[in-house]
Amino acid sequence: MSQVLKDIWRIEPVSRIELVDETKLTSGTITNLTLDLLKAGLLKETELTTGSVGRRRVMLRLNEMSFKIIGIDIGRSSYEVVTTNLIGQILDSQEVLIDRDTDPLQVLEGVAAIVRKSMSQISEQNDKLLGIGLSIPGPMNLKEGVLLVPPNFPHWEHFEIRKELESRLGRRIVMNDDARTSALAERWFGHSRKLKEDSFVYITMGHGIGGGVVSNGEIILGNNGLYGQVGHITVVPGGELCECGNRGCWETVGSIPGILRRWNPENKNSTIEDFFKAVQAKDPSAERCLEWTLQMMESTLTTLFNVYDPALIIIGGKLYPYLESYVPRIRHHVQASVYPSARSHVIIESASFGTSQSAVGAASLVFGELVERPLDVLDEVNMANE
Repeated sequence: MSQVLKDIWRIEPVSRIELVDETKLTSGTITNLTLDLLKAGLLKETELTTGSVGRRRVMLRLNEMSFKIIGIDIGRSSYEVVTTNLIGQILDSQEVLIDRDTDPLQVLEGVAAIVRKSMSQISEQNDKLLGIGLSIPGPMNLKEGVLLVPPNFPHWEHFEIRKELESRLGRRIVMNDDARTSALAERWFGHSRKLKEDSFVYITMGHGIGGGVVSNGEIILGNNGLYGQVGHITVVPGGELCECGNRGCWETVGSIPGILRRWNPENKNSTIEDFFKAVQAKDPSAERCLEWTLQMMESTLTTLFNVYDPALIIIGGKLYPYLESYVPRIRHHVQASVYPSARSHVIIESASFGTSQSAVGAASLVFGELVERPLDVLDEVNMANE
């Protein structure tokens, strides 16, 4: 059933005859499996189309409004709760700004209050909640649901985030770090699906810099769960001490705090908006700082293309909107730096979901579980709604 559902997601709308050709299963098996998926509410039959021999075929596609998903993103400066449908469209979103030093338990109380309200609204609309996903800065112990020591995220060290949230909401929580969830938003709902490319690198740039690497449709974790920690590539040997313990990480020079420290170290109240206003006003120190930022970004993206050889790199995060106008320059410099044979294949795209990328990514964790093990997820949903 998983493979059939995945094939429908990948090529919808699709007829049963096309599914037989795609999966190599018998027509009887396809009929039975799709009937089960229709009864479960995951599929719907849509428009009739004329086949090559003149027969009219019933087309199958995801029933996007049959279930709702809640995605939670807890960041360094805000948290956001979204409700999406099965194709990643945001139906509702609430974001709350927080101070960097806000107590984690206080944050969770605020998050839980919004989620409980969203759950009530879903129930009142006679809809079913498929699940709840969580996106939060890592690294983390995914098996235990415990954060380790996330850089620039005070008070959250060794915090049992999954246990705390599940106790407040009474539902199982599926979680991952914000960079990987952002990558999975593209995998299931964004560029990866639209462009039919299942190997790419996602980079999130904001108060930190993180990455998610997807290869053949799968997020890569690595031996210690550190695969894709692109923000901690050394770009300035012997440079500024990073909170990860290394010196000269890309995060120390390319994140929002890193840029502001280099531009105006004496003024701790400067914002990234102040910085780009100074750039627009042609302030020499701001222009020099921006040029250095862009050069470090171009150098690191070149490294990523050479090391990972992805079909594309997708960039998002709270800093990226300020850098988007420089993408043609960045792309040109990266193309000039990679292997000549790969220059025409350097594709750099903007994130699909703007500042809600991580929250939609949290929802995509739930969708990914559905596609991989639909019967288990549906059983869990039915038990929760009994």
